[in-house]
Parts: sequence; C-alpha cells; structure tokens
Amino acid sequence: MNMSEEAKLVLKELGPLPDEGAFPTGRELVDSYLAPLACVIQQSSNCEGLHFGTEVVTVGRGALLKSESIGGGDVQMPKGKPLCEKQRRETPFRLLVRHADVSGEERYLEGFDFVADCSGFYASNLSNWAGKGGTPALGERALRTANRLFTTIPDVLGIHRERFAGKKCLVVGAGMSAATTVRNLMELSKTERNTEVTFLTRSAGEPYSVIADDVLPQRKILSEISNRASKGEMPNVTYLGGAAISEIKQAADGRLRVAVEQSSDGSVESSAFEVDEVVCCVGYRPDTSIYEELQVHQCYASNGPMKLAATLIGGSGDCLAQVSAGVDVLKNPEPGFFILGGKSYGRKSSFLLKIGHDQVRTVLDSLLPAPAT
Repeated sequence: MNMSEEAKLVLKELGPLPDEGAFPTGRELVDSYLAPLACVIQQSSNCEGLHFGTEVVTVGRGALLKSESIGGGDVQMPKGKPLCEKQRRETPFRLLVRHADVSGEERYLEGFDFVADCSGFYASNLSNWAGKGGTPALGERALRTANRLFTTIPDVLGIHRERFAGKKCLVVGAGMSAATTVRNLMELSKTERNTEVTFLTRSAGEPYSVIADDVLPQRKILSEISNRASKGEMPNVTYLGGAAISEIKQAADGRLRVAVEQSSDGSVESSAFEVDEVVCCVGYRPDTSIYEELQVHQCYASNGPMKLAATLIGGSGDCLAQVSAGVDVLKNPEPGFFILGGKSYGRKSSFLLKIGHDQVRTVLDSLLPAPAT
C-alpha cells in the first residue's frame, strides 16, 4: 500500500523489493524504499531540473496580485498603468526558493506552467496545539520554541530511550500516533523500572473504535491496547479521559508541571502534576503560506483545498475504503496549481500514501499529451 507501481519497477532493477507484507515504521520505509529510490533519481541522466537542498518559500504568478484576474479572466488596470499580464492561465509561475545550507541564499525560479505542492505537513512547527479547543495551553508556545515538547512520535525504544527510561511521561491525543507512543512506552517499562505513562484524551471512556474484522491487525492491536489502558488494565499507565491541558511550565529542576482540567458529570475538576516528558500527538495542519499569493479556495474546517475537502466530509469509516478523486476535484481556482499528497487532506488524518500516488498519477495523465497511436 505504501509503494507505487512506478517506484517498484525502478527498485526491481536494484535487487529484491522490500517485503510487501511488512508493516514498516517511518524510518524503515525511508531506509528500505525512499532512500534507494532517491539514489536512483540523483544518479539519473534526466535530473537536470531537480534542485536538491532547496526549499520553496512562496509561489507567485508573474506580476499578478492575488486579487487580480479572478478565475483566470482579464486584468482591469487603472488608466495610465501598463497591462502587465492578461490572464492568469497564460502567466507562468515564479518560485522564491531558499537554499538549505547555512547561507540561506534566496533566488527566484521562473517560467513554470504547472506547480504541484507535495510538501506534506509532518513537521514540529505544523503540529496542532495541545490546549483546550485547539488553542495553545499557557506556556506551550515557549516550550515548543525551545524544543522541550515532542510533537511527533518519539523513538522511545531507540535514540530517545534515555529521555524516557525510568521517567514519567504524558502522552496527549487519541489517534494512532498516540496509541503507538503509549504502546512503545509500555514496552519500555518492561525492562526499565519506574517508567510511567499518563495518557490524556479529550473524550471520556474508550478512546478507540475497534474494527472487528480489521484487515490491518496492527491497527486493531493498537486500538485494543489503548482501550485497555483507558480502563486501567495496563500496568504503569494512568488514564485521564475528558481532559484538556490548561498550562505547561518548566520547573527549576527541568521537569514539566502540567495543569489539567477534567470534565465529569457536568463538573470540571482541576489538577496538576509533574512529568519528565510531554508527547503531543494532536494532529497537524498544512503550511498555507507557500501559496498565500495564489487563488486557492480553502476549506474553513480542514484548511485543505475546498473541492477535495467537500468529498471528505464525515470520514468516520475505515480509511482503507477511500478512493482517489478525479482530476477535476484536485483543481484549484488558480489554473495549473495543485495540492497533492498528505497536504491535500488539510487537518484530516485519514490520508494514505496510496491515495497520494493515485493523485499524482491522475494529474500527470491530465497534463501530459496522450501517446501517439
């Protein structure tokens, strides 16, 4: 599910493919699939147009402003001012890019007819806030700036082991990232004495819906383990359901003091406790600054492109039942601009890599001329 057919054809020339029946971690997917694929691309004779170590900061459309040529129509300029561009679709894109090295040098790349933003959203600066209502808890902004909080899944059993072994940790969230973290911490506690977990979710009761005949057994196991933890059936785990963080601050000894509000039977109780680490698995949001000067219709609920977001309303069922949208759904009011991959789902967490592969294939098929018969 996580490998495209095109990529497998390339990798077959290097040797055996990764085990298609395995359930890889992110690191395993990079090492066994993405890194070898990247090496092939870098060594290709057709890579002149690739710019490595380069970040796209902003995408614009020639001299056109965001408010001009709405829907691709003619630009109405005041008298006496030259008509710089006539229509958006006839105006090439220009990209402000920044080098990733210490120089941070910026420059413009111009002349693009189409742009696809596949930049994703899995980064610490794009994590949602852990406070009530999705707003920052008091002190959370400063602690995140200081890299004192985890906002992605920590490698509890690997490089981050020392930060969690024999320590007390707070895990916030009720998705599979939180479930994975709780599971790994429980595994760590088997060999590291005094390792403790406080598991906090917004909802009360069992936080996960278990699919009886789940075709992904690991997903079912994660859900069941976390539900058992919420009922107090797992050692070294304390569960706080119906709760929200109101404040996080660092004590003089370096530990984190967390203030929590917990709702029960219509009343709200406040409490506070100290932990060594806090892991915020509360989802992510897209960085829309890249295309803020383009005409992109965003969903008011998910921050994803509106046409696609309208097809994703609800989404409470099994994410494996999804099908990729057609090219018309992937289009934006900005002609020739596409948002593909995980970023296209905005804040929704149901995106699958196979959907991204289908999106890219669909858009490329619509742009490339049909082969001669």
